[in-house]
Amino acid sequence: MVYRELAPHRKLRHLVKCFWMLDHDYANSLHDHEQLWADAHTELIFSTGQRYFQRIRSHIVWTPANLVIGPYQRDLQLYSRGRTTFVAARFWPWGFHALTKIPMPELKNTVSSCREALGPDVESLGARLATLESLDARASALEQEMLNAVETIAPPKLHSRPIAKEILASQGVIRTGELARKHAIHPRRMERVFLEEIGVSAKVFARIVRFNHAKRAIEQKPDIDLLWLAHECGYADQYHFTRNFREMFGVTPAGFKLQIKEMMREFERQRADVVFVQDSAGQDE
Repeated sequence: MVYRELAPHRKLRHLVKCFWMLDHDYANSLHDHEQLWADAHTELIFSTGQRYFQRIRSHIVWTPANLVIGPYQRDLQLYSRGRTTFVAARFWPWGFHALTKIPMPELKNTVSSCREALGPDVESLGARLATLESLDARASALEQEMLNAVETIAPPKLHSRPIAKEILASQGVIRTGELARKHAIHPRRMERVFLEEIGVSAKVFARIVRFNHAKRAIEQKPDIDLLWLAHECGYADQYHFTRNFREMFGVTPAGFKLQIKEMMREFERQRADVVFVQDSAGQDE
């Protein structure tokens, strides 16, 4: 697997968090699908090779080759049966609003085609990216196309951006009413701004940020005390923390700890199974 992230051009940094690229063969790996967690960042993805598909009830639903993953309030699992390569832009939560033709609330919890979200002209971009041999060249071409697009539109008035940045900085542990007073905006007006520009309300956005912080804490320290983590996330008790964590990620914090520990054990087993053979060439007989 090859995965890399690239910092965006300075003229795009107010909209784009990073560009990223992936090259992976899902058919010949234990890593046979992507588990995406609840997230408020929108992803613009151009792919070649095998497409992803979702398992919805008993059906397989194929994703478009070039797709947009909107803000998600729950987990999303994407599967593949072979090798695929991606170049993509990960937008700040407020960033995709400046470009999309679909209202952000309609992008929530969806996987859409780039054509639906950006218009028919984007198909020629996808075809051109597919002709470039290297992922670096594709990422550069995507960045240049976005620079061209940004220069043709009026600078967006992103009213949610300063408030959302504070929520991110606080790891989601901040009262939205307090933010409304600080930024001199009526709470209902703030909710409308977040829905329009990010696709979710300020309260939901804060919850997504808060529980991603909790998830990362468990990933980094699987033996972390969950009562302490609940308090760290602003909860007075572990019960409500566990219930809200499960609502968002489909698993309890304790269950997620077990998953991380099992992944670590599997990694160690794979390392133990590797046999290192020393080349005797050039050594004394």
